[in-house]
Formats: sequence, C-alpha cells, structure tokens
Amino acid sequence: MVIQKSKDLLIDCSMIITTATVIIVQALVVSWIVFTTPEPCPRKYRVTQENGGVLAQPSDIFRYCELDYGAKWVLKKEKK
Repeated sequence: MVIQKSKDLLIDCSMIITTATVIIVQALVVSWIVFTTPEPCPRKYRVTQENGGVLAQPSDIFRYCELDYGAKWVLKKEKK
C-alpha cells in the first residue's frame, strides 16, 4: 500500500508541473503579444488640446490617422 500511494503522488506531482509549465508559457506568450504590439495611432493624435493632445477639434483626427478595415485608427504613412 505504501508503494502505491507514493506512485500516485508522483503522477500528481508531474501533472502539477506540466500544468504549471503550460500556464507559464501562456503567460509569456500573451505578455509578449501585449507589450510588443505598438499603439497604431498615438493618444496625442486622438484627443483635443484641452486633454493634452494636438487636435483643435475632434474631427481633426483625419489629419493624422485613418480608419483601417478593422475600424481601428492607424497613423497615416506620411506621419510615421
């Protein structure tokens, strides 16, 4: 009986280590995606001068950014 219990513990410990490894790898991949993806249109081009941006009116965003097919603001090529 003692051998059987220790064998079960080894199986459980290896599954815990495997699960922990998968969680660590997933966290690394997600953090890499989040932190390496640049902001398409910087905040200063999306807010008015009262809020710390460069826009005189909210409609001036079209001077600096354009909408892409995913309905996201992207910095115009001549501003890059």
